[in-house]
Order: sequence, then C-alpha cells, then structure tokens
Amino acid sequence: MDKWIGVVAGIVAPTTVITGLCYYFGAASQRAFFAYFSLNADALGFPTAYYVLNSVEVLYPALVILFAVACGAYWILTYGRRVLHRNRRSRLARRTGWTVIAAGAVLTALAVWAVLGLDYAVPSGAMVPVALGLGAVLIAAGTEVLVALRTEGSPRFATSAELFTLLFSGATLVLALFWLTNIYATSYGVDRAEHAAQDLWAKKSVVVLETVDPVVIPPNLVKKTEHDPQPGQRFRYRYECLRALAVTDDLWVLVPARWTIENGYALIVPIDEFSRINVARRAGLVGTPAADWNAENKKWQCPEVAHR
Repeated sequence: MDKWIGVVAGIVAPTTVITGLCYYFGAASQRAFFAYFSLNADALGFPTAYYVLNSVEVLYPALVILFAVACGAYWILTYGRRVLHRNRRSRLARRTGWTVIAAGAVLTALAVWAVLGLDYAVPSGAMVPVALGLGAVLIAAGTEVLVALRTEGSPRFATSAELFTLLFSGATLVLALFWLTNIYATSYGVDRAEHAAQDLWAKKSVVVLETVDPVVIPPNLVKKTEHDPQPGQRFRYRYECLRALAVTDDLWVLVPARWTIENGYALIVPIDEFSRINVARRAGLVGTPAADWNAENKKWQCPEVAHR
C-alpha cells in the first residue's frame, strides 16, 4: 500500500490535487451564481485564480464537517476494536458484521441503480451520493468488524477479498464526498446569487458608466443622460443606477439596481478607451423613501438619483 501511494504521489503532486479541487468547486459555485443572472461564466473568461479564490468559502464548511466526522470515526474505530477484541467468540457480533455489510451493499446497489437512470430507486438526487457514501461506510465497518473478531494468531488481512473490499469502500466514499460537495457548491452559488440580487438596490457602492457610443439599455432600469457635444468631450452618454456584479482585469459585469428575474438585464463592459466607469460610495439611504424601490410614488430609478 505504501508503495502504491508513493507511486501516485510521484505522478500527481498533492498541491496539484488541492489546486484542482479548489478550481473545480469554485467554478461550480461561480457558474451557478452567474447562471442565476442568465450569464455564462465560461464566456466571461475568468482566470483560474478567480475560481480558486472563490472556492475557499465553499470548501471551508465542507472541510470542517469532514474533519469532525473523520475525528469521530477515528474514536469509534479505536474503541470499537477494543470492544470487539474482548468478544471475539460472540456470534452476535459476527452476525452484526454481516448484517452491516448487507445493508451497505443494498444502499450501494440502490445508488448505482439511480445513477444508471432508474430514479425511482432513490427519493431525490441529493440522496444518491448520501446512499452511496453511507453504503460504503457500512461495508467498510462490517468488514472491519469481521477482521477484528479473528483470533490473535490470524493475519491482519487474511484474504485479498477483504483488502479489496476496504479499498473499494474507500474509493466509493471519496466519490460520494466529491458528489455531495459539488451539490453543496452549486446550491451555495444559487443562494449567494439570490442574496446579491436582493441587496442590489440598497448597495452602497454604485457604478456610473460613461461611453463614447450609445448603449442599448432598457430605459426603465437605468437613468440615461446625453451630454451636448463639446470640444474634447469624448464620453457623451452617461448611465446611472448600475451595480457591479463582477470585475476582472478586462471587463466589468454590471446589472441594474432594479434587477429582477422578470426584468433581468446584464451589461458586460470591456475596459478600453470607449468606456469609462466611475465608482462611488453612497451613505444615508436607510430611513429615506429611496430605500424602498417598491414605494407607491416611484419617481426615481435608483437611490442615487433620488438623493439629488
């Protein structure tokens, strides 16, 4: 086992595995976030570092739960072996081991059945990796019970079948954890997008876009101002009531402060000589009529316009 671990570690460095996992789950979360705003994250061209940095808040709770469960499993395994060593001749313990293995095999079979397309085998999609992981744990636990019930003169792993069973259970558990983390990352991205959409109107950082050429933006979502041509005046068109959704080295992703699913609109602005972006911080919105964009007398398009 140590030899094979050394071979794998020599081919795939641990840092590469960690970076790959961070990138994957960060990308899954960000794709779900931008999909809520009807945007394709791949089309925006975010760099790898963007996804890796955004994976921290996704993986942190998953790692905390994983370490807590692993610590509990270690204590159960340690003290469970001691109890089983004292009851090597107990038929009940041996039957319990086989029963646990059978239960794990049934759960694993149900999960595989669902993966093959028979969805009625498992109630919901989220339960498939749960059944798969729980089945793997039960199979490994039952095998460990049978191994611990052997006499002291028997080898640790008497048969290659038991070793293969433990390896199979470990690999299956890793796949189940990967699947569950992917589901959590996607759900986290959607939840974050919902909260971001709710906070757009009252967001303190506001964006003003100025362009050389006119931009097609629904007039009921932004305030457009066209300046008279002046000598040296390049930026003639001014758009207010915008909020920054994402910023990269090459572009800004802007949405209106009144963004809703029914009136969804996003503006991708490249950073070039034809556009200029001004960012301001607004304060004192709480307690004013502008704080409620659903007020009866809507004579403003955003709080920054109402304050003038």
